[in-house]
Amino acid sequence: MQNQAADVAGVQACIRAYLDGLYKGDTDLLFKTAFHPDARMNAADVGGERIHWTMAEFEKVILERGSPEAAGYPRKERIVSIDFAGPDTANVKVEVLVGLRDFTDLLACIRIDGGWKIIAKTYCLTREFATKEDVLAAVA
Repeated sequence: MQNQAADVAGVQACIRAYLDGLYKGDTDLLFKTAFHPDARMNAADVGGERIHWTMAEFEKVILERGSPEAAGYPRKERIVSIDFAGPDTANVKVEVLVGLRDFTDLLACIRIDGGWKIIAKTYCLTREFATKEDVLAAVA
């Protein structure tokens, strides 16, 4: 039988690497620590198109956009819930600010070789700010 506290801590560590990687633009944290190489990312409608990306496509986006940290954006995120569907699977709901955009992410995590990885990300853009000043005012 698995240790539930260790499982929660393992999933949280994976999600922290994901959130740190998003904020810092750190592709090692994102694509070596948080995401499984076979992971996929999906969104129903962003700017009129459906998103279905591989990790290589997502990494290109991260590299092109630069880091919110370097651009001086505040950091705001929270793990809303972690739900285990079995001993080696968990679904995590996260709210995260990335630059001018607020997202709700649904992250499917699996345990592989004793470690937790994100195998799928589905997200929704929930708010887009017009300016950095608007973000700073909203987060203050």
